[in-house]
Formats: sequence, C-alpha cells, structure tokens
Amino acid sequence: MRRLPHTGRPHLPSPPPPHRRRLHAVRCLVVVALAGGLMTALGTEHAYWAMVSAVVPFARPGLRTQLTRGAHRILGTLAGVALAALLLALSPPALVTVLLIGVLQGLTERVVTRHYAAALVLITPLALLAIQLAHPEPVGDLLASRLLETVAGAAIGMAAAVLTRERRPGTVGA
Repeated sequence: MRRLPHTGRPHLPSPPPPHRRRLHAVRCLVVVALAGGLMTALGTEHAYWAMVSAVVPFARPGLRTQLTRGAHRILGTLAGVALAALLLALSPPALVTVLLIGVLQGLTERVVTRHYAAALVLITPLALLAIQLAHPEPVGDLLASRLLETVAGAAIGMAAAVLTRERRPGTVGA
C-alpha cells in the first residue's frame, strides 16, 4: 500500500456538487425571506435577528445537526436573554458597558468553536448591551424582541430543514 506524504494541512472534504450548492442557496434565501417578511409584517424592531436565526440550521449538513443547531440557537439565546436582563437591570454606566462588552467578546471567542449554545449565552447580552449603548430602548421590549425573533427565525429554519431534507430512494416520503 502506498502512503501519501504528510503535507501538514488537514484533509478538507470535497465541495458538494453544484446542484446541492444551488439548493442550499435557495433554501437559505427562502428562509431569510420568510423570517424577515413575517417579522416585518408583525412590526418587530429587529427583523434581522429572525433572518440570521433562520439560516443557522443550514450552517452544517445533516438533518439531526441542523435541528440541534436550531435548538442551540433558541436555548442559548434564552439563557443569554436572562443574563442580559440581569446586566441591563444594573444600568451600568457607558464605560462599564463597554468593558462588559469587551469581556463578553473575549469569552465568546474562547467558547464559540466548542459549543454554539454556550457562545449564544454570551453573544446575546453582548449584542443587547451594545444596542442599549448606541440606541437605548425599553429593556423589556428589547428582551422580548430578541426572544420572539430568535425563536421564530430558528423555528422557520428548522421546519425548512425537515421539509427539504434529502430523502434516500426507497424511504417513506421519497
């Protein structure tokens, strides 16, 4: 058996065929349009949160992984909103808010590659603190909006993952 020389680079999987890349792009476009359209129709302030959450399941292949990422988005955001509520209730001065944002960013960088939900626990208060610093709005409305739009977007993405999953020939529903 012939051994290949070690190049020092990790083995990268070959890219999916063009038809799968097109399908992926269409799925992402559709869920972004649905999530953004729904939140805009409901008159929410941050429709882009739903749009981002809708594509989260499609970051990785495989239905089980897609559903897990959607669930992580929801659960991590839920815990992050709770942490944000605590931090925002303290009404920190601008300098302390900037320092908190820096600490949250550093902690996020340490965990984001290991566990997506844990990263969301940190990213959520980071984003909400930054919004409050730049354009303050009623805290209760901000927290509720983050939850509603994240859950709606992730649910749309997860539903689309289930409805558009690749079915093998000979399986039920094929």
